[in-house]
This record gives sequence, structure tokens and C-alpha cells, in this order.
Amino acid sequence: MRTVLPPKNRIYLWDYSGEDIWDVQENFEKFRDNVKAVICILPGKNSSLYFEFKRIFEDVPCQMASKDLILQRYDLPANKKHVYFNSILNLTCGLLGKCGIRPWLLKNKLKGDIYIGVDTKPGKVATFTLIGKQGDYEKENKRPIRGSKIDEETVQDVITNFVMGSRKVLPKGRATNIIVHKDGEVYPDERCGVEKARVHLEKRGIKMVFSIVSIKERVPYRIFREGNGGEILHCPSGIFVKITENMGLLASVGWPLIKQGLSKPLLIELIENHVPDYSLNDAVKEIYYLSFLHWEGIVKKPKMPITIKYADEYAIFAEKEIDITGPPL
Repeated sequence: MRTVLPPKNRIYLWDYSGEDIWDVQENFEKFRDNVKAVICILPGKNSSLYFEFKRIFEDVPCQMASKDLILQRYDLPANKKHVYFNSILNLTCGLLGKCGIRPWLLKNKLKGDIYIGVDTKPGKVATFTLIGKQGDYEKENKRPIRGSKIDEETVQDVITNFVMGSRKVLPKGRATNIIVHKDGEVYPDERCGVEKARVHLEKRGIKMVFSIVSIKERVPYRIFREGNGGEILHCPSGIFVKITENMGLLASVGWPLIKQGLSKPLLIELIENHVPDYSLNDAVKEIYYLSFLHWEGIVKKPKMPITIKYADEYAIFAEKEIDITGPPL
């Protein structure tokens, strides 16, 4: 696929002074139907205007950059100019991702038909993402929660809506394989909610089987290599250590991405598994593959799979009741 950016005569500049963005908002309301995407230049990285712009432009793909990034083109010496060009490449990559263009997807399809990522901000919001079997971002959902656990009715409703909205791409002649990735602990009510969704969908003529995978980031484990002289060496990315039949450690990032310190692995547990020919090894391998599909930048690689990564980043906007367009890049 070849992507062509718009010509200069289709790019418009709206300026603002200080924190007064009224003119920008007024222009957008006037030309809303003609605006296809927006890049906002912020005064600084931690500007309070970030969420204000996100709220104004929540109906169109919107990407943020800072004034410092723009000035790098003029301030950096010639031997450092690549830093600027890499940043611009990342900026463009993220904007295209929000416009529905996927800079890259998985070459081979995953074993599941639908992947659902679940994350929570305790006492505030639970967020859900829907990912396709080649790693494509499909949609998201959010629900308020009181504590850290999601009640079974909410889980049932979200999964049912995701599956019903995907009916056109569901397999024919067999049950739909659904893989649920939960950030952190998986509670009994959440497991019951997935089972209730299965029963409810079966009554509506859709058969599904599911696997639930817990992915924990904050764990007291490290993975390292031992050198020929007994010294401790960096762990390469992609190393998997099996602890039990249903639990293991994955170094989703490591050397050479991390050049100092030891890799902090993910603790992955296959909580419940009803998908045929699906094992802990499959779950770990797919989580590793999905951690490469974050389209925020060419040179970035997150630790978590995009099922969880996007749910986590979407939660920031969901908490502020901002309905962004496209993946939360």
C-alpha cells in the first residue's frame, strides 16, 4: 500500500497565543466538515493544552508535537539531525495510525479470531480494546467501575457487543476463538462474565470458545544470561522462561533495546483455556508479537502487547471523558 500525504495547498495553519486557543476552536467549528486530521504544536511537553486540544479535536485524528521538537530542525548540529527526522517520522507514523492506516501488521495470522485487552483504573474506569487476528486495532469501549474489579455483567456486555459488531469477519463452520488479555489479576467475577458472554452469544447463534490470560508487569523477577566466566549478562528480547504448565516469564524487551540493567519480564499466566490447540507457549508467543504493533513510532517498542498498551493509554482519555478517534497513539 502506498500512502500519499496531502499537498501544501491542503494544509492550513491556525495560530494561537499563550493559552488562548479560542480562535483555533472557532476555526474548527467553522470548517469541521473539511478537516481530516490535525497536528497540534504545544508550547512544551507537559502543556495543559494537551487535553484541551484532545477534547476539541476528539472527532478527528489528532496528533501532538511540542515546540521543542520543531526547533530541533534549526538547533541540532548536522551530526544530530537524525534525531529530528526520526521524531518527525514517529509523528507522521502516529497520525497515519489514527487515520486508519496501519504502517505494519503481522504477516501470519494469530490463533485467535478476536483479541480483547482489559485494563482498569481502580475506582474510575475499565477500558477494553478489540484487536483482530493480524494485529489490527478495531475499536475500544469504556465502563465506570467502583473498585479494582469489573463486575460480570459489564464483562458480559462488552464482550457481547464486540463479538456482535464483528459478525461479518467471524469464522464459519466452527466456534469463534476469543483470547482475553487482562492487565494484572483476573478476578472470579471477570471469569464469570466471559462465561456468561459465551452462553449469551450461543443463544444468539454464535458459538465461541475462550482463553483468559493474565499479564503482570510489576513482578519481582529478573532474567539474565550467565557468561563463560560466570558474569551476569544482559538478557536478549524474546526470551521465555517456563515456570509451570500455565505460567511463565517473558522478556518482551531486553538487549539491545535495554543496554543497562537486567530485563524486567512480564509474568504471564494462562488462567482459563478452552481454545483448541492453544497453550501457554502460544499465548506467550502471541503476546510478544503483539508488543511490536504500537504505531506511535518507527523506533519505539512497548513492553506490553497492544491489547493492553492501547487499553492503558485509552484509559487516560476515558477518565477525562474524552472520546478520541482512532488508536490512542
